[in-house]
Amino acid sequence: MSRRRIGFWYRLAAAIAKPPLVVLFKRDWRGMEHIPADGGFITAVNHNSYLDPLSYGHFQYNTGRVPRLLAKAGLFRTPFVGMILRGTGQIPVYRESTNALDAFRAAVDLTPYYGLEPTPDVLRQATETIMAAVTAQLEDVRGEKAPAELYDHRKARAEQRRKAEGKGTT
Repeated sequence: MSRRRIGFWYRLAAAIAKPPLVVLFKRDWRGMEHIPADGGFITAVNHNSYLDPLSYGHFQYNTGRVPRLLAKAGLFRTPFVGMILRGTGQIPVYRESTNALDAFRAAVDLTPYYGLEPTPDVLRQATETIMAAVTAQLEDVRGEKAPAELYDHRKARAEQRRKAEGKGTT
């Protein structure tokens, strides 16, 4: 989408977000040539802080393609931030619910899964495909092999609950 046609909400978001991002982040951006000029694409961004998605959005915006990011649904309920997210067409993610399918439908054209009903099994396979690609790239960037077992937030949360319950009964 041409910058001239991005509309009010993207212009407002850029005017608000860009100055602090320029000050807060060192920009050593590489790979802009991999962002296609036309058509859809998925970028899997591994982020460690709440500001990292904004940094990636800044990067993509500078390629001439406006970003559409997945964001947890709770952000859409906050007054000002929610208004900006909705106005710029960002995609709410309803974690661990059947509404998570809606984010998948809004965000994905993963070729092997095109036209398939987004069942839990298809979603799991698509997620595994994306995570395998992210893991391979991180191994390359870090110069080290990834752990054999992928991190599972549900297992970690269950383990935290077991530890908390165990502490409460002694």
